[in-house]
Amino acid sequence: MKIILLRVLGLVTGAAVFAIASYGLVELFASWYGPRYIRSDDDIGQAYMWSLGFMLVCLIAGAIVGFRVARKWTVRV
Repeated sequence: MKIILLRVLGLVTGAAVFAIASYGLVELFASWYGPRYIRSDDDIGQAYMWSLGFMLVCLIAGAIVGFRVARKWTVRV
């Protein structure tokens, strides 16, 4: 039971770390991209959807990485 909880904790921690990092990257990108290239509401909507997709991919990647790291740490000897 302890091993399962540690793996779930690794999964959640990895997902959270990657999600926070992706949010920071999206904020940096938005502060650069917005003033230069956004001319209409359609541009804002498209940038928003791409940002959400990027965050989702990062969230899934973080969960996978966190689970694998936790699995490596909890290997039975």
